[in-house]
Amino acid sequence: MSSAPASRLWLLLVAMTAVTMALGQDKAALQRERDAIQDKIATTEKLLSQTASNKQSAVVQLRLINERMNLREQLIRHHESEIRSLERNMSNTDSEIRALEGHIAVLKEEYARMIQAAHKQSLSQNPWMYLFAAEDFTQAVIRFQLLQSYSSLRKEHVQQIEASQLSLAKNRTSLESKRAERQAVLSDVRAERDKLAGDRKTRSALVESLKGEESRLQAEVRKAEKEKQRLNDAIREIIEAELKAERESSAGEFALTPEGKIVSAAFESNRSSLPWPVMRGVLTGKFGRQPHPSLPGITIDNNGIDISTESGSSVLAVFGGTVSSVFSIPGAGQTIILSHGAFRTVYSNLETASIGKGDRLEAGEKLGTVRTQNNQSILHFEVWQVQGNSQTPQDPARWLVRH
Repeated sequence: MSSAPASRLWLLLVAMTAVTMALGQDKAALQRERDAIQDKIATTEKLLSQTASNKQSAVVQLRLINERMNLREQLIRHHESEIRSLERNMSNTDSEIRALEGHIAVLKEEYARMIQAAHKQSLSQNPWMYLFAAEDFTQAVIRFQLLQSYSSLRKEHVQQIEASQLSLAKNRTSLESKRAERQAVLSDVRAERDKLAGDRKTRSALVESLKGEESRLQAEVRKAEKEKQRLNDAIREIIEAELKAERESSAGEFALTPEGKIVSAAFESNRSSLPWPVMRGVLTGKFGRQPHPSLPGITIDNNGIDISTESGSSVLAVFGGTVSSVFSIPGAGQTIILSHGAFRTVYSNLETASIGKGDRLEAGEKLGTVRTQNNQSILHFEVWQVQGNSQTPQDPARWLVRH
């Protein structure tokens, strides 16, 4: 198409296609995010069902409910983003419809003017009489070319009008579909808000039930703190022993070997992108000092993170390295430490360990299975950095890929 109307139609269709593709990509990204959140909610609900019948799991239940509430709030925000995206999409479709309607009106006006001009020249009534009425051969040739051009233009205009009308019909159908989709998402938002309100009631009831359990909970906190202290002492002793051996072999100074430097750099370059040590899990214990979820005035200090997972879950290495130690602590199950140059990853509360000291492992290899106690399967995971003579625990959540 070489005429001005054809060019305008082509540009309009190209612009509409580009907008449609962009909105389609946006919708696909939102769908992936929604699926991920819903998968996490399903995992949380499965873990809650495992601990629901055990009174000793009430604190973990509380943390799982809190996590489910956070996920529901994320899902509601996601739905609201999807609604805004659909409304933008509908607005763009409305604009496209108005543009197409305007373009069709212009095409019809141009077509009408062309027919009127042709009528004045007798092109539309009896084209052959118009041709044979030429005064000479030269004029006949010119009139023949004019008739051909007129016929071609008529076909072109009809094709443009039909194409525009077809696009208009598609856009109107698309708009109706988007309106229905928007209503469905609004219904999802209302349903999630109802579920969130139900979670708040469940949490309040659970907190109320724990008010008479202060003595037992405080005893559990003291026991857990002792287990953590034993674990921390063991980790520090093991790292200190490694540093001592290194100093004795390097003129009294700690210095990474060339291979150790490469491993350290590789580990550090994967900050925020290391895989989780279990296939499915929910973070129920954060790093650092934080208030107890149900005991006012009681704080918990955590050198790592706690991940609630399914019973019998495999524990996986988050990065390639060498097994520094495998040991057992009463109440904390089996513990495995992997060395990655100047970094260590610690996997605690395992039921079984399928590797031994000195083994070299790749990322994703199985270390063992998580221990289940009181219907709870919780992996304790830590990341340590060794600098000179000091060993510093890191926040593992900042090293793992966002889950």
